[in-house]
Amino acid sequence: MDRLRIGVVGIGVQGQLHARALRDVRQAELVAVADVSPGNRDWAQSSLGVRAVADIGDLLDDVDAVSICTPDHLHEDATLAALAAGKRVLLEKPMALSTASCDRIIAGCPDPDALMIGHVLRFDPRVIRLREIVRSGELGDIWHVKVWRCTSQAVGQGIWDRTSVAWFLGIHDADLVRFVTGRDVEVTGAVGRKVLSPSHDVVHATICFDDGAIGTMENNWTLPHSRPSRADAGLRIVGEHGILEMNLSHNDLMYARRDGVASFQDTYFWPSREGGGGYNLRTELEAFVDAALTGGPTPVSGAEGRAAVAVVEDIEAALAGDPAASPSGR
Repeated sequence: MDRLRIGVVGIGVQGQLHARALRDVRQAELVAVADVSPGNRDWAQSSLGVRAVADIGDLLDDVDAVSICTPDHLHEDATLAALAAGKRVLLEKPMALSTASCDRIIAGCPDPDALMIGHVLRFDPRVIRLREIVRSGELGDIWHVKVWRCTSQAVGQGIWDRTSVAWFLGIHDADLVRFVTGRDVEVTGAVGRKVLSPSHDVVHATICFDDGAIGTMENNWTLPHSRPSRADAGLRIVGEHGILEMNLSHNDLMYARRDGVASFQDTYFWPSREGGGGYNLRTELEAFVDAALTGGPTPVSGAEGRAAVAVVEDIEAALAGDPAASPSGR
């Protein structure tokens, strides 16, 4: 097999990005999509020229693999259906909304290499370089870490009725700090504030690592949509021999219009309007396709996806004041 036939399940915002990016992956062929929304199916048929069905079961016979981009609470059923049919699965993060759900997915995956979790930051060249330095030991003993990811109010308004800022943004950072440092993380506390929605719109969590380093995680979706960079994200690691600072915001390409509107354009994560070029989602999909075609190990395992879920699950428990919350890495 020299080409991987792929179906995208869930063709909303993230699914559309996956579908568009697959056009740039030479050894992949997008053959079908599945979505419960007639409007999304119409978009896929007209914009992508592929078959669109309502149910994942109606495309599994035609594909070798699936990319699952459904809303987070629907991940488990779709993933288990695809795994049971013997398909390779790329599952968007968060893997699930509880470690119990992650455990059911892992139990339904006899071949651990059949499942990859879509933690796209692992494919960012900035992250990879910073990780190399940390893992080399050049920084010496890590003393403390700060990681943050914030976005605009307009982003939250579209999704805060079905998710939380910790799940939507914090899941990136929960995996990022583990991936970069190679250390397990325990949540020691969290505070949040509700200012826009029924849930917490601002969350600050404190964490500690298994070697004694401490850290903070900040997530919010309260930035004004008029802010030119609608993503504010980064990582700072202070150690015995120095400091590493990484800006993961979108601020390298500014578009300022004469009507007074200015914005920074994303040039790292998602496909451009015309496609082509290098970007993190393409690199992630290429890694998935290569592993599937060669039978190689999964680039991001279910166990790694579960570990990030455990961190966010503990943050949510701390916000709820649950005295029985157990530490991350359970």
